[in-house]
Amino acid sequence: MIPVIRWLCEKRLSAIEYEQGIPLAYLRHVLRVSPPHFLKFTKMMPLARFRRALPAEAYHLARIVTALHEDCGTCLPMEVRFAKQAGVSVAILDSILDENPCSLSPDLAVVYFFAEAVATASGEEDTWREAIFRRYGDIGVIELSLAIAVSRMFPTVLHAMGYAAPCVPRNTQVGARDR
Repeated sequence: MIPVIRWLCEKRLSAIEYEQGIPLAYLRHVLRVSPPHFLKFTKMMPLARFRRALPAEAYHLARIVTALHEDCGTCLPMEVRFAKQAGVSVAILDSILDENPCSLSPDLAVVYFFAEAVATASGEEDTWREAIFRRYGDIGVIELSLAIAVSRMFPTVLHAMGYAAPCVPRNTQVGARDR
């Protein structure tokens, strides 16, 4: 990698760390050890924020529910921050973080149950997928599927590389309110 490109990548990582308030040591490690892997991995980043068909509440709800099951360290607070930046209300975030889908609207409860079924491989995915299809169509199923998959990818990479943060206890701040 050309030194100036590496320098630009490092500057961008610093900016993201500052903006999001999260350490990206794992990405710095990848950049240092294998710039080609870093560049390939970063090609996935646009998918991590891609939403066109779903309301922000449904999209971010699925990502947070997935993060609740996949990770409880760095990724969960980051998902909550992204949801708040997208305008998801604190009341909805509270319902998700309290794992209380019954307090959500019926449309959002369906998304919650679908994301939970996928995250836990409960065997109920088909039932909830059909409900998602009826509400949001094929594009909704696709967008939720990709949101869930991407939400699993980052915690998996962090855990596999040994960079996962310790879990945030349920009674600590994760971005929406004190838990």
